[in-house]
Amino acid sequence: MGIFYAKVSVANLAGGDAHETEALVDTGATDSAFPAALLESLRIRPERSETYVTADGSEVECGYGYARLTIALDDAQSVSGIAPVAFWPDESGQCIGASALQYLKLAVDMPEERLVPVRMARRGWAGSLDRNGGAKG
Repeated sequence: MGIFYAKVSVANLAGGDAHETEALVDTGATDSAFPAALLESLRIRPERSETYVTADGSEVECGYGYARLTIALDDAQSVSGIAPVAFWPDESGQCIGASALQYLKLAVDMPEERLVPVRMARRGWAGSLDRNGGAKG
């Protein structure tokens, strides 16, 4: 799998000042992450603390909250919505994670190294289950 970046604007839920940047698209990351100092300067506050495991296996505890993300798909199209963000302790954690892609209904087009809109959300099992968790006839 390749590595690519996307243009993203980060803002608080009230729609105040926004910060535009490029962030790594990281489908291996659960949540998006931005430097804690940046999120706090945008008046985004953590709701709780969360522990993340990094690629090297170390653990990082940091704040967890929500931000309004606007991700550019190309020069004319973007997608905006609310997604979870980690308040990363330094500059190294700036990324767009899988939860943001899911919340904003985006998929990775790896050969083209870009994000594309998903036409529909997925539901999963649509049948009924018996009391033991098995499918009914």
